[in-house]
Amino acid sequence: MAVFTAGIQDPEEQEPFDPDRKSVVSVQRTESYDEDPVQRAVDAHFAALELKKSILPGMKVLIKPNLLSAKKPQQAATTHPMLVQCIIRALRALGVTDITVADSSGGPYVAANLKAVYAACGYRELEREAVLNMNTEWREVETPPGFVTRRFHLIEPVCSADFIINVAKLKTHSLTGLSGGIKNLFGCIPGLQKPEFHYRFPEIEGFSGMLLELAQTVRPDVTFVDAVTAMEGNGPNMGTPREFGYTFASRDVFAQDIVLARAIGMDPRQVVMLRLAEERGLCSRDSVRLVGDELLPEQFLLPDSITNDYLSGIPRFMRGPVGVAAKALLKPVPHMLPERCIGCGKCAESCPQKIIRLQEHKAQIQNRRACISCFCCQEMCPAHAIVVRRRLKGGKHRHEA
Repeated sequence: MAVFTAGIQDPEEQEPFDPDRKSVVSVQRTESYDEDPVQRAVDAHFAALELKKSILPGMKVLIKPNLLSAKKPQQAATTHPMLVQCIIRALRALGVTDITVADSSGGPYVAANLKAVYAACGYRELEREAVLNMNTEWREVETPPGFVTRRFHLIEPVCSADFIINVAKLKTHSLTGLSGGIKNLFGCIPGLQKPEFHYRFPEIEGFSGMLLELAQTVRPDVTFVDAVTAMEGNGPNMGTPREFGYTFASRDVFAQDIVLARAIGMDPRQVVMLRLAEERGLCSRDSVRLVGDELLPEQFLLPDSITNDYLSGIPRFMRGPVGVAAKALLKPVPHMLPERCIGCGKCAESCPQKIIRLQEHKAQIQNRRACISCFCCQEMCPAHAIVVRRRLKGGKHRHEA
């Protein structure tokens, strides 16, 4: 029998997906990170989702933002602290006093790294009203029979919470295409254990399936999304800030990500984890009900790893016969720019294949054949020293000028 701790719910106990039931996604125009508009948006989300019926004063509430790395809020790689602050105040208005903010960023899951990330991301001000987690313990959580992933190691605050509020940042993503509510839950896995999942699931289908199983295991009670300033291009860490002017909230993280994909001009079927979610009966593109403000989609710039179609240079009549070989030879891969490398070693630290080495204080990929194109190295590089190219096709990268 699967063992689950407080705050972690057995997916087998979830109600089966009903295609006739509309999942509510609350949309609020939020033009800036000034306190008044953000608080109005948060209060509107709470009302639309009737959260006061589910949140009780004695609960231990976890807020799980996206704190990918030590980035300033204006760089749009992390959840803006004002959104988290306003959620905390909405909780306190409901009588909740036991509130913890926790995430596992890239790099080692140690206290020194947590302190640095909180400081850089502007979260130290939140200490007046909530606990910034410094507990680096984790628990092993078994998953139900039938899951490919037999168990997850989850950070302690996730396991001990009574109510989990997932607070994602809307970004494009070099591997998954979209970083929203589902992908944000990958931060429930401690530190350098995350690259192990890239090693275990080197193909996008397997990795996306794992993310769905993780989402079903953690099962956040509600997900907010910071899209006031989103990120486009080579996200989740190296993209470009994009003013978008929205916040979102939903009790259904799968339906919400369908809305996010459409909001940035993507067909949800382009996002493997959303296609798999529909195939597994977790959601439906036709079973979403938007409430609140009108959503006006925009076309976001996609990552180079996605826009670099490995078959685009091959005549259409030849794509079938050469498709397999072309995929191997022309697929997008990370490429090091030594003139930008600062020798910090974060790329080597995050590489699941352990094929990156520092030589004379410069990072080098030692075995390109072993590269699985997970782009963890690019994601964690603080110097923008890693770009995307095809294996055999050259040409200047658009950010390489």
